Amino acid sequence: MPEKIAIVGLGYVGLPLAVCFARQFEVIGFDHDPKRIEELRGGRDRLGEVPDVGKSAVSFHADPACLREADIVVVTVPTPVDESKRPDLSPLLGASRI
Repeated sequence: MPEKIAIVGLGYVGLPLAVCFARQFEVIGFDHDPKRIEELRGGRDRLGEVPDVGKSAVSFHADPACLREADIVVVTVPTPVDESKRPDLSPLLGASRI
C-alpha cells in the first residue's frame, strides 16, 4: 500500500481527487500557482469543487521538491484539443518534467 500520494494539478479534477484520497492516504497536493496553494491552505477553493477544502488532510505545496516524498504521483492537468480535435499534450509533458 502506498504511504504517500501526490496529485499534480489542483483544478476541477485534481482537487476533488486529492481530497478523496486524503480520506485513506497521506496526500501531497501540488500546483505550480503559489496563489492557488495559498487559497487552498486558507480553506478557499475558488472553483467551488470542494467547499470544505479547509477540513481536508491534504498537504498543499507549490514547490515541486515536495513530489520526491511521494510513492505515487497522479498528474491531473488540462489536455485541451485543437481545431483538428487533437489533444495538446504540452501541459501534461510540462507537468511530467517537474
